[in-house]
Amino acid sequence: MENDIKMFYDLMAEKTADEWYSEDILKPTINDFISLLPPNPHVLDLGCGPGHESMRLDQAGAKVTGIDFSEKCINIARQRCPQCKFDVKDFRILDEAYGKFEGVFACASLIHISPTELGEVLRNIKKVLVDGGYVAIVIVEGEGINGKYSILEVEGRKLNRAFYQYTLNYLLKEAEKADLEYVHEGYLDEKLKKDGWRNYLFKSG
Repeated sequence: MENDIKMFYDLMAEKTADEWYSEDILKPTINDFISLLPPNPHVLDLGCGPGHESMRLDQAGAKVTGIDFSEKCINIARQRCPQCKFDVKDFRILDEAYGKFEGVFACASLIHISPTELGEVLRNIKKVLVDGGYVAIVIVEGEGINGKYSILEVEGRKLNRAFYQYTLNYLLKEAEKADLEYVHEGYLDEKLKKDGWRNYLFKSG
């Protein structure tokens, strides 16, 4: 399953970049997030894909490091958004190698983290946040695996990219264990909210 997720993003990297570098639907979400942080904050784009939202974080005034385990995505990110720093990295084993950040932007990345791994990933996010730093978690509200988004066919290959949904209550429970304090629901375009997407903001305690 893990290999399917990586293969999906490798195969879709160019198409994703072509679509999302010109799509501004998350720009207000990013501006809302950056408004919580100090001027010129260091922000980690967690699961950055080909760097489209890293670009917008940079445009909003952040100093951005993007990480993703898809080499194809990172290669495209480096080409299209050279002003940001990008590395191939599995964020499940996140550490302080890049220093600490005022913000972590986790947009549609924790959807691939299983309930058994989520707590550890949140604890690792906490480790790389400065005291009082913020994390934006953009997920689909719900429970269990979303079959509609999980099993997809790309270039004739049927891939299982394991798309997990989480309720706010579940996130609150896991975040509390990681010493992350819930702040409020952040801005998200109504089109995305109608599809079940939510933007939850947490603060490092």
